[in-house]
Amino acid sequence: KDIAFIIDKKITSEDIEKSIKKAAGKLLKGIEVFDIYTGENIPSDKKSIAYSLTFSDPNRTLTDEEVMTSFNNIIKDIEKKYKAILRDN
Repeated sequence: KDIAFIIDKKITSEDIEKSIKKAAGKLLKGIEVFDIYTGENIPSDKKSIAYSLTFSDPNRTLTDEEVMTSFNNIIKDIEKKYKAILRDN
């Protein structure tokens, strides 16, 4: 699943990644930054960072509900901790 946040420029991608890993729990197996954007439609003191998240369990197939619970935990945590805004386009 892909996710992007608009955050203050001073916040590092590494900080966000650590928080994503903590909020996601054991189902998150991979995280990769695939876009960092500043410019049009982003305030000058902000940046957008997009991540590709991989969820899996070696012993079974995950349900959509399990993945979405983890995904929503990530969103809530990052929004609260960093005053981030979920970017939907």
